[in-house]
Amino acid sequence: MPAEGRQTMQWLFFSPSGRLSRLPYFLGWLFWVAVSGFVLARMYANEENDIALALWTLVLVVTSLVAAASIVMLSVKRLHDIGYPGALAICMFIPVLSPVIFITLCLWPGKPGANEYGP
Repeated sequence: MPAEGRQTMQWLFFSPSGRLSRLPYFLGWLFWVAVSGFVLARMYANEENDIALALWTLVLVVTSLVAAASIVMLSVKRLHDIGYPGALAICMFIPVLSPVIFITLCLWPGKPGANEYGP
């Protein structure tokens, strides 16, 4: 968590420290789904324009890389909230396990009170 005790967007999306409850975790995922959906819609809208399609394809690649890093950070904080080590977030990249882990992290309540990862 940031030094001032307030949560920032940078902390939410790009920091592995601290804990994250179910709702912000789900909303963080939903944000990246919406951003990716927008970029894909722009790609389909520009199918006939090669230059625009190439630009939107580049935007999709960059967005996908940033989203993947962010989702790992969200998952690390969510795992911390339920008392597990953040290294388990790597399981989000196993295709068969990914949906199961996502649903589990969205539904499993965090441990009440402070734990080794924060208050």
